[in-house]
Amino acid sequence: MAHIERPRFSCMLGGVLATLSALPRTIPIIHGAQGCGGNLGGAYSQGGYLGAGYCGNSAVPSSNIGESDIIFGGADRLIREINSTFEVMDGDLFVVTTTCMTDIIGDDIKGVLSEVGKKEKPILFIDTGGFIGNSYYGYSKFIEELFLQYIPKSEKKKKNLVNVFGLVPGYDPYFRGDLEEIKRILGLIGLEVNTFLTNDQTQENILSAGKASLNIVLSRLYGTEAAEIVKETHGIDYLITDLPIGNLATIDFIRQIADKLGLDKNKVSAVLEKETGSYYKYVDRATDLIADTDFQNYAVVIANGTEALPYAKYLDNEIGWLPGYVFITDELNDEQKDIIKEAFEKIDFTYKPELVFETDTYKIQQYIGQTNPQFKSETYYETFSPAFVLGSTIDRKLAETLNAGLLSISYPVINRIVISKGYAGFKGGLNLLEDLISAQISGR
Repeated sequence: MAHIERPRFSCMLGGVLATLSALPRTIPIIHGAQGCGGNLGGAYSQGGYLGAGYCGNSAVPSSNIGESDIIFGGADRLIREINSTFEVMDGDLFVVTTTCMTDIIGDDIKGVLSEVGKKEKPILFIDTGGFIGNSYYGYSKFIEELFLQYIPKSEKKKKNLVNVFGLVPGYDPYFRGDLEEIKRILGLIGLEVNTFLTNDQTQENILSAGKASLNIVLSRLYGTEAAEIVKETHGIDYLITDLPIGNLATIDFIRQIADKLGLDKNKVSAVLEKETGSYYKYVDRATDLIADTDFQNYAVVIANGTEALPYAKYLDNEIGWLPGYVFITDELNDEQKDIIKEAFEKIDFTYKPELVFETDTYKIQQYIGQTNPQFKSETYYETFSPAFVLGSTIDRKLAETLNAGLLSISYPVINRIVISKGYAGFKGGLNLLEDLISAQISGR
């Protein structure tokens, strides 16, 4: 029940709607009951109050089918809704999404689109019944369909053009700031970057994606299948890597990209030297405060399979904290768990934390209580203190139990608004350090 009451993701449609709301001049059209759009609008906004974007949240057009449509079919109602949306909404791309209800009754969506195709407006269809997968899977599936149905193929590739996948709007709350920093640092080594989801992107960025020389997937789980399909259909190679947080991880990330694309090593080294120098000049400003306070902490990291390991790696490798537990909150199959385990074993931790796959918020707290000697009434034990939790807003109870600080870095984030902040890259690493210190001294 706690899993249902305090979810860390939504259904497949939620991931697609959140992604569509972040794309430039893109209009989703839901074929389903009224409740789907309204409820999911609230759900993806809980990732740092994502907002409606160009067309999202409760403003999404919907066929709003009812009981009679379920019995006799809702295709006619969808046709009317598409035509009305064309008249009312000014968009460059329209995307019809389905729901559990319409998938079950089996409406012929492709047949409907063939009837309205004469309108000469780009319109796609993606099957998003919630029983197929969750919000992260929905994002991956949409990227795949975007290339299959909309982005033109190009035999001639632009050597320095790359696409970036892997961060799901809202469900990766800091996706905007993270992608902007990734674009900035890749630009420093001479690359053009299609992020698709940041404010500077247009439909031209989407349509040019087929000319890219490389797809960079910032997740070991989400967007990887889409990258493989894009390689088969568009001939674009891909690189799967982790979200880089902080100086050390970002240096490694940039070198991976540079090696993959065969960039000038001297130019790349010069860029990294300059960025590293600037990074540590900022860090130096905080050293007096760090030295005068008990800054080192034990830590618990609670996040999805994209973000949990990069945050834990930053805490250990970059600022010398001791992550005791890393909880992966996705619902993963055995193959996906093995992917995470393999990546986890490759991280050079000072003290290896426990890696746990658990979605239920209560069971996460229960697990720490049952495994940590501090909570077992033993005579001698090493206290898990001072402690800090990097997780979701719904992990506040755990933080209180551990007498720990809390920074909301994973979905849902409802105790802070995320507008442009990110934790990726050089600037993101500084942002994270700043927020961790601020959380510890905020009671002064």
